[in-house]
Amino acid sequence: MRRLERRMAVVLFALGIGIYFLVNIQRVAVPGQIFNELQRDFGMSASAVANLGSVFMYIYAATQLLVGLLVDKYGGMRVLIAGSSALSLGALLFPLAQSVPMLLFSRMLVGLGCGTAYLCMVKETDRLFSRNFAAVTGLVIFLGYSGGVVGTVPLVKLTALIGWRACLMTIAIAGILIQLAMMACWRFTRHPQIQKGRLSWKPYLTGFRNINNLRHVFAFAANFGIYYAVLTVLGKKFLEDVAGLSAGVAALTCSLMVVISAILNQATGLLCTYTGNLRRPYYRALNFFPLLALALLLLLLLSPGPSNQKGAWFVVAFLLLCITSGFSPVTNALAREINPPDATGVAVGILNFAAYVMVAIFANLSGFVLDLFRNHATTAADGAIIYPQSAYLTLFGLLFLTAIGTFWISLTMPETYGRNIYQGKRKVVKIFGRIKLVLQE
Repeated sequence: MRRLERRMAVVLFALGIGIYFLVNIQRVAVPGQIFNELQRDFGMSASAVANLGSVFMYIYAATQLLVGLLVDKYGGMRVLIAGSSALSLGALLFPLAQSVPMLLFSRMLVGLGCGTAYLCMVKETDRLFSRNFAAVTGLVIFLGYSGGVVGTVPLVKLTALIGWRACLMTIAIAGILIQLAMMACWRFTRHPQIQKGRLSWKPYLTGFRNINNLRHVFAFAANFGIYYAVLTVLGKKFLEDVAGLSAGVAALTCSLMVVISAILNQATGLLCTYTGNLRRPYYRALNFFPLLALALLLLLLLSPGPSNQKGAWFVVAFLLLCITSGFSPVTNALAREINPPDATGVAVGILNFAAYVMVAIFANLSGFVLDLFRNHATTAADGAIIYPQSAYLTLFGLLFLTAIGTFWISLTMPETYGRNIYQGKRKVVKIFGRIKLVLQE
């Protein structure tokens, strides 16, 4: 019986990865990969299309805080099965939508369901594979991020063949089938014990008062936000509008970004294990690459000569940018090691919450900046709106300033060597020499 339960637990874990795979398709595909189709079919502005991404991210981010508490109390798989219901419903409604409000509502449901997946898988990894947490986390992220690859070139090609509605409906049906399989396997597995006591937000107060955690959260979240906003909202459109690349090549670039990120997440998890659980060198690296990538983008936009002749260099800049997302095993391990030992779900919940808030903020910023230059845009024969180079120069300049700040913060992070260094000591921090904050470390 125990052997059957163990096998079913592994199968259930694999099905959970399948849900996470579909989550990554949803995160990457809408709106970035069908930006022009949505703008054409619904007559939407750039800000309105970007809002489909940002409303998803705001809901996704807010969900992280609640899910962090729920997985610590109820276990990861219970929460994941419940969350998959919202994901399935929203995924079904989106391709059926006939109005912008319905698009927004369905994306909110998808964001709510998707928001459960990652933390649930992290919690299940901690429960089932605690001795190899970093390596297995890397594998989960690698397999999950593969969904992001499917959400780029394959999705663009399938959309060209059958339309975006039929394409997204196919993905929704796949999610429903996986959810039904999870519910069937759940009956044959040993369920984790539900922790006693009421849900409390107190662990989050500790996390938001922890100075090391605040440094970590802001630096990682801002850089991830930059990367993911480029990947899911404006990257493909920029490569078409300014770099002069075809839709297929632009989508392929986005695919490569996800592939590199997935491979690096697997590699960095293993490297951490074989380099004495070092954290700081990897952390500084993930904060350096956005700075390098954005500097290259600005240089290319400011240098003389037509931008459509620099397409290959723009691709290089995008691939440098995606490296920052390849260190999730490091950032998750660091979150565990600078926070109280019994608050893994809460620690990673805060990290994910901040990351996707930043994605939403940068998505809104992207739409806002592009709309500022709407009077200078042109309309292509297929109805797509082509924004001028100056719009992207302004946007990347703002992102570059953010990257400077995050790299500086990364230089102040302590080394943990894989050990928990949280002490709960009181520390007074001055802001601008006047405002005093009482924090912990």
